[in-house]
Amino acid sequence: MSKDKIKEISGVVLGHSDGYGFLRPDIGNEDFYLSPTEMLKVMHGDQVVVKIYPGREKQRTDAVILKVVKRAQQDLVGRLVFENGLYLVVPEEKRINHDIVVSKNNLQTAKIGQIVVVSLIDQPTKVTPPIGKIIEVVGDSDEPGIENEIALRKFKIPHHFPDEILRMTEEDMSKFCAAKSDNKRIDLTEIDFFTVDGSDAKDFDDAIYVESHKKGGWRALVAIADVSSYVHSGDPIDQEAFLRGTSVYFPRSVIPMLPEFLSNNLCSLMPDVDRMVLVCDMVVSVDGSILAYQFYEATIRSRARFTYEDFWEIIKDDDIDKFKNFGNKSLIMAIFSANNLFKALYSNRKKRGALDFETVETAIQLNEEGKIQKIIPVTRTNAHKIIEECMIAANICAAHFIFDSEKECLYRIHEEPDEEKLENLKVYLKSQGISFEVSEPPSPKEYSALLDQIKSRSDSEVLQNLILRSMKQACYSPKNTGHFALALKKYTHFTSPIRRYPDLLVHRVIKEILYNESFDPHANFEIVDKSIDAWEMLGEQASLAERRAEEATRDVISLLKCQFMQERIGEQMRGIITNVVPFGLFVTLDNLFVEGLIHVSELGQEFFQYIANSHELRGERTGKRFKLYDRVLIQLMRVDVPSRKIQFALLHQRDGKPAKNVTLRRKRKISKSSLRI
Repeated sequence: MSKDKIKEISGVVLGHSDGYGFLRPDIGNEDFYLSPTEMLKVMHGDQVVVKIYPGREKQRTDAVILKVVKRAQQDLVGRLVFENGLYLVVPEEKRINHDIVVSKNNLQTAKIGQIVVVSLIDQPTKVTPPIGKIIEVVGDSDEPGIENEIALRKFKIPHHFPDEILRMTEEDMSKFCAAKSDNKRIDLTEIDFFTVDGSDAKDFDDAIYVESHKKGGWRALVAIADVSSYVHSGDPIDQEAFLRGTSVYFPRSVIPMLPEFLSNNLCSLMPDVDRMVLVCDMVVSVDGSILAYQFYEATIRSRARFTYEDFWEIIKDDDIDKFKNFGNKSLIMAIFSANNLFKALYSNRKKRGALDFETVETAIQLNEEGKIQKIIPVTRTNAHKIIEECMIAANICAAHFIFDSEKECLYRIHEEPDEEKLENLKVYLKSQGISFEVSEPPSPKEYSALLDQIKSRSDSEVLQNLILRSMKQACYSPKNTGHFALALKKYTHFTSPIRRYPDLLVHRVIKEILYNESFDPHANFEIVDKSIDAWEMLGEQASLAERRAEEATRDVISLLKCQFMQERIGEQMRGIITNVVPFGLFVTLDNLFVEGLIHVSELGQEFFQYIANSHELRGERTGKRFKLYDRVLIQLMRVDVPSRKIQFALLHQRDGKPAKNVTLRRKRKISKSSLRI
C-alpha cells in the first residue's frame, strides 16, 4: 500500500483472547488487524479512528489507533486477585485483556477470589493500566447460581426492575386495565382452549383450540396473551421491556422481560381463570393451506395445562377411542383435531420447501448445589411440532395482515445463504459423495431436498450442523425480505408477547389496524439521531437483545460444563470430531455431550495444514488426516473455568495407533493467557 493510499477510518474494536484485536470499520466489510501493542490503548467495543498500513504478513492490513472516539466499557464483572503486591480484577470477558488495578481504599468489602463489579476510574493507555473501584460484590465464585449473576453483568442484561415498576401490584394493573376496557372483546370462555408447554414453564402466552369441519379442513384458534392491554406504549413497563428485549432462560432460572405479576399471573393463560387474549382465527384446508383468517380481542378460560410429555402420551397412538371415557369429550376432540391439523400444516410446510433440521438437543439436570448432575438428549416429539406449526400459521397470518394493510412493523426475516459459505459447503459435500447443485439465488426447496438426502446417513448430524453454519442468522427488520428457512415471503413474530418485545409491537400494530388507531413508535422512543428510522432502530435493538440473551445462556452452560468436567481430569473418553479449525480439533464426547479442544500441537511431531473446504487437518510429512466425524480416544488434560475452555490430548488416532508421549500434566495455576487459543 503506497503512502497516498494510507487512510484514516473509524470503526469498532473487536478484542481477541490472545491479546490482539481487529477493527471492524463503520463502512466496508474488511476487518483490520490491531497488534497486542495497539490493544493496550483500548478495550473490546471501543469506537476508534485508525490509520491503515500494509501489514507484515501477506494478506494482512494493520491498523494504528489515532484516537478513541467513545469508550464501550465502564462497569466490568470479574474476579478479584492479589498479584505482585497489587489488587487486580480479572475480567470475565476474555476479549478484554486488561486487568483492572484497584487500590486498597476502593475494595469496599470484597475479598480475594470473589466475583465483583468494578467501575473504571481511568481507561487504559499504552503505558498505564486501567484503574477502577469496586461497586458491587456479586458473590463467591463457587456459590450456587453465581454463573447466572456473572452472565447478567458480563453481557449487561438488565435484571432489576425500577422501583416505580416494583411498586405496581396485580390489583393496580387489573384496575388500570378494567378502566381501559370496552365492548370490543368477544367472550370465548365456553370454548375448550388448552396450553402445551415445558414442565417448568410459568408464563403461558399461547393457547389453542381446533375443530374439524364436516366437509374437510379445520377451524383453528390461536389465542395469545393480550399483553398490550396492560403494557402501553411508552409507559415505564414498556420502556423496561424495550431495554430487555427478551426473556433470558438459564438452566436454573428465568430473567423475564416483564415483571412476574404480569408474565406469570395476569397475562399468563393459566387454566380455569379468565384471561384477555388477541386471537388469530383461521380456516385451514385439508392440504394445510390457510384459506381465511381474522384477528380480534377476546376473553378465554383455558381448560387444561399440558406438558409436552403429557400431551405426547395422549396423541402418540393416534387413538381417540382410548379416551372415550374422558370427562371432557370436547377437549379430547380438540386435541386430536389439533394433531390432524398439524399433519396437514406440516405436509404443506414440506411441499413449499421449508427446512426441517433434526439435530440432537440436550437438557441439563442440576443437583441441589446447582451443579450439573447429568446432560441428557431431548427428543422432539409431535407434541412440540403441533404447537410449533400452529404458532407458525398464526405468525404467517399476522405478517400478511399487516403487510396487506400497508402498515409498518417488524418482520422476522431470514436471508438466503452467504455465497462464499455456500461454495465451501458444496465442495465439502462433494468430497463426501453428496451432490448439491443449487440455482442462483438458491432456493429453500434445494436445501430441503439436501436434508432429505442426508437424513439416513450416520454423519447426518454433523452434516446438518455444517448446513446450519452456511446460513445467515434470522433477525428483525421493518423491511420484509422473506424467511428463507421457512420458505415464506412474509413472516413475523406474534405469538410470544410475554417474552419477546417484537411480538408486543406486532400486537399494537394489529390493534391499530383493527380499530383505526394511531401507533407511532417515534413518539415513544428517544432517538438521538433523527435521521434513524424508529422501526429500523427497534429492529436492530431487538436483534441485538436476542443475540445477547443467546450468548449469555451459552456462557452459563459453558461454565457449568467446565465445572462438571473438572472432576474428570485425567480420564480417558471417546468422542467424535465435530469441528475442525486451524488451531485444532473440537471433539464432542459420547454420552456426556461436552465439547473440548485437541490443540494442533497434540496431534504429532509435524506441521498440520488446515484445509478449509474439506474441514480437515493434514500432516505435511505423513499425510495423516483428521477430519469431521472421525472418532477419537482422548484424555481430559485441563479445564479452565474462567476461560470456559476444556482441553483434550489425543490418545488414539483414527488408524488405531496410540499417540506417543501423552502424559497428564500436573495441575497448576493457569495464567490468564495460557489457554487462549
